[in-house]
Amino acid sequence: MEVRNYRQAVALFTAAFFSLSWLPSLAHQADAQTPRFHLEEATIADVQRAIRARQLTATQLVQHYFKRIETYNGVCVKSDTDPATGLMLGAVTAIENAGQINAYITLNLRGKRSKTDATDNDPKHPDALEVAKAQDAYFARTGKFVGPLHGIPIAIKDVYDTVDLRTTGGAAAPYANDKAPRDATIVAKLRAAGAIVLGKTNTDEYAAASIGRSGFGGQTCNPYDTTRVPGGSSGGSGAAVAANLAICALGTDTSGSVRSPASANNVVGMLGTQGLISRAGIIPLSFSRDRGGPLCRTVKDTALMMEVIAGYDGKDQITTPGYNRAAVAYSRHANAKSLAGKRLGVVREFMAEATLADRDSIRVANDALADLKQLGATLVDPVNFHDAIVELVSYLEPSLLTQEFKSLVLAGANPIDYAVAVAADPKLMAGGPRGINLRIVSGPRRGDEGKYGINRYLRERGDSNFKNTTDMFAAPTFAGNQANLRNQFSPDAKTLDTQAHTNHTLRRYTLQQILLKVMADNKLDALVFPYSTIPAHAVLVSREPAHYNTRTEPRTLKAGTTLSNPDFLPGEQTLKSDLDLYRGAGGSWGVNLSPLSGFPTIVVPAGFTKEIYDRVADAKDANGSVLVGPIAKQLPVNMEFFGRPFDEANLFEIASAYEAKTKHRKPPKAFGPLKGEP
Repeated sequence: MEVRNYRQAVALFTAAFFSLSWLPSLAHQADAQTPRFHLEEATIADVQRAIRARQLTATQLVQHYFKRIETYNGVCVKSDTDPATGLMLGAVTAIENAGQINAYITLNLRGKRSKTDATDNDPKHPDALEVAKAQDAYFARTGKFVGPLHGIPIAIKDVYDTVDLRTTGGAAAPYANDKAPRDATIVAKLRAAGAIVLGKTNTDEYAAASIGRSGFGGQTCNPYDTTRVPGGSSGGSGAAVAANLAICALGTDTSGSVRSPASANNVVGMLGTQGLISRAGIIPLSFSRDRGGPLCRTVKDTALMMEVIAGYDGKDQITTPGYNRAAVAYSRHANAKSLAGKRLGVVREFMAEATLADRDSIRVANDALADLKQLGATLVDPVNFHDAIVELVSYLEPSLLTQEFKSLVLAGANPIDYAVAVAADPKLMAGGPRGINLRIVSGPRRGDEGKYGINRYLRERGDSNFKNTTDMFAAPTFAGNQANLRNQFSPDAKTLDTQAHTNHTLRRYTLQQILLKVMADNKLDALVFPYSTIPAHAVLVSREPAHYNTRTEPRTLKAGTTLSNPDFLPGEQTLKSDLDLYRGAGGSWGVNLSPLSGFPTIVVPAGFTKEIYDRVADAKDANGSVLVGPIAKQLPVNMEFFGRPFDEANLFEIASAYEAKTKHRKPPKAFGPLKGEP
């Protein structure tokens, strides 16, 4: 339900006042069999059951959440404050047991929603409490909900346009109007379904990094250990859901930024097939890979969110495959108890122990595979990708053979003849860590699309101060000195017409065909692997390469590195030459499989580590860093279930059965119930 004008708003709020005065007496009429409502780990069904039983109102629920945000959303790092702006723009130091996570950067309360609209008195845009009061009035008057998400408090990553809340992609950007001219399509759908937006969550500036830090918002911290990052650029959303500062949240994923914070924060994250969900009104990073998706604490809640946001949108051409496609009630597929009849392919290439840092997460993943077998699933373990890769690459993308594996092509050999020979005999192309493998095929960096995407977005937004990336870099508070932002958006940034972009576009099709063939040949319902074998790393001083590259797992291990697992590279316990591992953001082997292919995927809590290893800088080491550990530390690990295009219902069946058996979701102890919470 949407309040369309001031007179309607007044009428609704007046009705709410008189109707709610009867709620105490109505509460006595509630079904005695309805269990008492508890806010901790509350689901959508729990909330709506309590509202129907007159145990709870939407207004009370929103008030409880704002109280939790007030208590737990403070600063979690130490840093000098810039006197001119009041922002933490310099180096940061994590605070151990901070009791705060800094997940929200803008709250949906009048007077707190915008820096450019101090009056904030437009009656057409009610804040969270006003929406809740209007919903309570409607329910009291009709006994009906306004929609399937009636009363459900959610959080929105600050790359989604919101007409009533500041939208700057986490940047401390002096927009003439920091509120977007219209809601993103997904946001509009959620509001129409009854979801109540509590506020905007922190994101790496313009979603171009993976440590949960922005110029405007500062650093977000992990609720399971506030000295660690909350995952990818949707870290604010993941942390908010994990610490129960919202029921669900929206994130975006270009290279792991829904799945990474879901995994780091012990929650569920879902990416639908590219084209299932509109991206209109989302600040872009890569138009070929960007996708929005929900983060919730349960598979069922994730399914309910997906039901609302899926569907064709004429404002986003990527959704044309969904035109006229029948809507799917995903929540009906989120109640499975058995996996009998399901065939799951285990991607052992994404469970590689290159160093000791991988080991304990692999233990968790192996336990998960055992649980899947107990649930009745047939595991194809491991899935053979090598033969399909060689067969399809040799004619879909033969340039990969000559670009990546020049040493394997005999001197003077004709590349076409070589490709023909490889197609006839896959054994001619070596597999394993030094040969062609799924990590290499799915691991190229994304195309040069950032500058094009953001310039197009700014042109369509039409702000008088911010027209293009040149204006962005002219802003004194823009963190444009950071290498990741310079590479993506600077006036000198490459875009669209590079060889890297051409390769990325071609690889997308190649990977899709490989995945479809392997899944068909093995009659698989889904692939399964741990999202990452590296837990959330420590909060970094900054995103600069000198800090990032020496405190996270290296993408390339240098010659002289001693491997912790002799089976990873037989006969080479100590590396004789550099080994390109193709790790992605957050140390994940499989981070790019879904973004590059566009296929659907869901990550589900799978347990916790017992010990971890951290990276520390060491100039004497060939890698520039060394492992320190083992450190006794319980950090979340998630399993990823990866499916065919538009087969989300099947993924919900698999994920819900696994969740129901294992129940690995645990709330962070430091962010428990407050006094007076139900």
